Amino acid sequence: MHAIAHIIELGDNMDVQKLNDKQVKLFFSHDIFQILSQPIRIEILKFLALNGPNDINTVAGNFNKHRSVISKHLKQMYNAGILIKAKQSKNTIYQIDGEAFLQKMELVVSDLKQLLACCHKDCYQELNNKDEF
Repeated sequence: MHAIAHIIELGDNMDVQKLNDKQVKLFFSHDIFQILSQPIRIEILKFLALNGPNDINTVAGNFNKHRSVISKHLKQMYNAGILIKAKQSKNTIYQIDGEAFLQKMELVVSDLKQLLACCHKDCYQELNNKDEF
């Protein structure tokens, strides 16, 4: 379910200037914004994208942060559904869940289009006519 799916129901009946604070907050409540708001998490994602699945020690060894800090961030990204983890002997291996990450990003784009449809109709129509961003 889209965070702002109810906005689209208002359609042309919504005045361009009448988006309220609650509707905008709903859009920005996507968990992906919270996860990507920490620069270290972006760096961890870059590392995993470039190096593939890795254990906590290997990931932590590439950053100037304590292993427990990296472990906490990996766990938060796993709980948000953008990482997969698997046990290999005594190690926990993390990798990016590409499909889940893409779905989350597509949901954000879809909701952004709905938001733009309400507050910037000309911009939305222009974006909607393009095949790709």
